[in-house]
Amino acid sequence: MKNKLLHSLIFIVLLVAAGCMSVPATTVTAGTTALVTTQWLEKNLEAKDLVVIDVRTTTNYGVGHIPGSYNIPYVGWEPFDQERECQLMPKPEDLTQMLQAIGVNPSSHVVIYDHGNSIGDATKGCATVWILEAIGHTNVSYLNGGFTKWTFEGRIIDNKVPESKAGTFVAKLDSSKVATLKQVLDKVKKKDAILVDARGSNQHFGADKRADVERFGHIPGSISLPAPFLNNAGANRAPATIRDSKQLAEMVKGVGLPSDKNREIIVYCNTGQYAGMDYFVLHDILGYKKVSVYDASMLEYGADDDLVLNTFTWGRSAK
Repeated sequence: MKNKLLHSLIFIVLLVAAGCMSVPATTVTAGTTALVTTQWLEKNLEAKDLVVIDVRTTTNYGVGHIPGSYNIPYVGWEPFDQERECQLMPKPEDLTQMLQAIGVNPSSHVVIYDHGNSIGDATKGCATVWILEAIGHTNVSYLNGGFTKWTFEGRIIDNKVPESKAGTFVAKLDSSKVATLKQVLDKVKKKDAILVDARGSNQHFGADKRADVERFGHIPGSISLPAPFLNNAGANRAPATIRDSKQLAEMVKGVGLPSDKNREIIVYCNTGQYAGMDYFVLHDILGYKKVSVYDASMLEYGADDDLVLNTFTWGRSAK
């Protein structure tokens, strides 16, 4: 019996080697971790339900990218809204068209990667994860270290653009993940939510600001949790990787966020980009269940002189 089984296995191996028998593509199962490694991605590049999206510039993508990945530059995920004069995510119908054009289905496991060289790179990738989750595609992961880590490790790249595929995913906005100015003002007044500032501490304190933000300071009552602190970007010229979960938990506790994972949290920054990293860390890694992003952020809030901003002080700790 054992000899027959052994002969059968040998025969199958020989058939595969000769090309007479094909091995089905592997399928990525739902529930894969939100933060994936370069090793994991390389092993699963041929997976049936995998869609890899490169959010770098078209120029960088054209020079070389992870095999099989599609390019949707970050500017396409949060374009500038002329009416409100801030960066906002596109309409659901526009995102539907973008994602269907590269074959995204409801069952697809989408992996996002950025350049992975700086905190600016890493926040683009994390913000894209937030946008996907906000439009109902929850099976999404972020490639830790991005393209820089991939190339540092000598993994294969190419410059071939994969063929377009017809996907069936339809975007539907989950309003619980996107906060408006009205909601921010109302929830902060009633103390129904904790406000988190993802900008650098110098901007939170009011000692500095972005050129396109009109005023200094932070929204009253907001806690400072700078996105750059959550990432190892710039450390010994290494790729921009997310810090380990133990360090992240210590940081979150240290700035005064509660241990109750059901507390509502609204994250903001200047444009919504840095807030994307705080969202990803709080929601996808640390498990806070009610996290949203005020994507108009300081571009909108700072432009209204009637709204209070605190300077030369820190936000309060949450009780």
